[in-house]
Amino acid sequence: MADTKDFDVVRIARSDGADTGPGYWPATTTAPKKTGKDAAAATPRAKPQMTRLAEDDPRFIEWRIKLGILLKQELSPNPEEGNPWYVQFPRGYWLYEKSKHLWVSGYPIKTKLYKSPQEFGVHLIWLLSASKDYKDCCCAHCNLPNPAKLASSVEELIITPSETPVPAPAPGSGVKSSSNTPTPVPVPAMPHRVTPVPLPPIPGQPRQTPPSTSATPAAKPPTPKSTQSKPVKTTTPARSTSNTPQPTPQQPQQQQLPPVNPPPQQQSQPPQPVRWSLQGSLLFRAGELTWYQNGNTWRLGIIASPSPNPSSPTHTMLPLGHALVPQQAVTKSQADLRPFHAFSVPPVALPDLKDKQFDQIPWDALFHASANDPPKRELLALDASKLAASRIDASFSLWCPLSEDPNAEPRPYYGCFFGAERIEIGDCLRIKPVPSEPSIGDTSVMGLRYIYTRNDYPGTVFFRGNAYQLANPDTPPTSIISEDQLPIALRDETTWRNQVNSAKPWRWVMVKENLTLNDQFVKGRFYPSHRLMPILNPAGFNAALAQGQVDDQVPYLNNRMDGGAGGFVGRKVNRLDSLGASVPRGSVISLEPLIKEEGMPV
Repeated sequence: MADTKDFDVVRIARSDGADTGPGYWPATTTAPKKTGKDAAAATPRAKPQMTRLAEDDPRFIEWRIKLGILLKQELSPNPEEGNPWYVQFPRGYWLYEKSKHLWVSGYPIKTKLYKSPQEFGVHLIWLLSASKDYKDCCCAHCNLPNPAKLASSVEELIITPSETPVPAPAPGSGVKSSSNTPTPVPVPAMPHRVTPVPLPPIPGQPRQTPPSTSATPAAKPPTPKSTQSKPVKTTTPARSTSNTPQPTPQQPQQQQLPPVNPPPQQQSQPPQPVRWSLQGSLLFRAGELTWYQNGNTWRLGIIASPSPNPSSPTHTMLPLGHALVPQQAVTKSQADLRPFHAFSVPPVALPDLKDKQFDQIPWDALFHASANDPPKRELLALDASKLAASRIDASFSLWCPLSEDPNAEPRPYYGCFFGAERIEIGDCLRIKPVPSEPSIGDTSVMGLRYIYTRNDYPGTVFFRGNAYQLANPDTPPTSIISEDQLPIALRDETTWRNQVNSAKPWRWVMVKENLTLNDQFVKGRFYPSHRLMPILNPAGFNAALAQGQVDDQVPYLNNRMDGGAGGFVGRKVNRLDSLGASVPRGSVISLEPLIKEEGMPV
């Protein structure tokens, strides 16, 4: 049997495991539910047994690899570097099979079993911490965590590079056993706590229709946002010219959301260290709505799949329009793409479509009437793409629930499609000022730690994380967040700026720990300037870089639902449901293996 030596073996020294080994789960039988003569003749029916797996069982090996992926993403400062981790179960825990499902036995309460690596991994993180209080553990069997104790110590984490070779799994187990790097099991990276503390959201005003825009006419490419120097060098967007917002009569009225954040005594404690991880690209991601260059014009499309070559990214685009006018997918280089929020959507050209939403329009009749008028049919398809973009931008869908209980309250998720963009735990978000939080301004950025829904606020998604802001020149050094503690996108931006202009370093302070926002207060994703500006304004970026003057190189972006032509759409089952009839029937969006959407085949 070949050895696998590409893993760093992780042994967890502390354990509360109570499984004493073979015989811990004895065989049991159930008496027949019969009486009289039938009972005497009946054979006792055996209950499903807890079958203890052998240590070299391929399923046991696969669980250890999955746990290694989870723990490395959470505990390693650089999870993408080095060998993958292989986690040995703590003493007193073991994997069993019962009724064709796998369970981890060993929790101090015997009947409580872990049914997935994600569930067990949360408890392992607590075992690796300095805490001995079960209230600090957020696993399925322990109490909700104290929000002031989010950090875990790794004092008892023992990592032994190339120690005991990992046993080779049996053929067909899905785990690679050669001396090459093993194929990772496609499970999402896990946050420090997979169940957020049930804090109500901050207040939100009833939704209103975004202002109409006097942007570029439909026949011309949309106008990029200004990249000139502004007093505060942040990702604050420049809004397009707009009229006064008007309420949308079709949208349901939302209840007022009560304010709540951690109590004052928790806010005064020092910020806890955070280990950030991120799976998605910092620029373009599969499933996102973007602009793409089509000759001398710009069109709207959906990124249909991840780039097959990250070193020279190209993307397959599904053109947006209407399913009644099928359009062929096109391949575009990354230089031909722009984030949706980089441009304003022009108004529709056909008068009959003004002030209407995508789902309100009788597209069948309109396309049928224009069957013999190709120019009008083309114009109709372009207008359909604009209205479809507004529909998508006003919707959201969630993926990878971190609790298998559909009635969990609150219910956490690993990521979501939020309007045009794809967002996941570990991302940086551009956020709006919060009336109840004076420290949160238009220049604040959130490092996202939790995404969740609440049963008492249906149709709303909540985001929770730490809020950061650029430090003032006189900020004391003790308040500065070190670069290695910043969220990945913010760290990427800061490292680049400080390398280009070390005389004027960018420094960040945390202005609010564990801030909770509903979706109305999130503008969109944060894009590092040195990744986005070279494609938005390459000449200006290169000139600034040559002179070491990069302060004014900031991508000023629109916000979610800015200038849209429709009202609030809300939650959809998955990304294809958000797209609706804007793409041909049977269209496929190929997402990374870790992303599991509702209503989609696994």
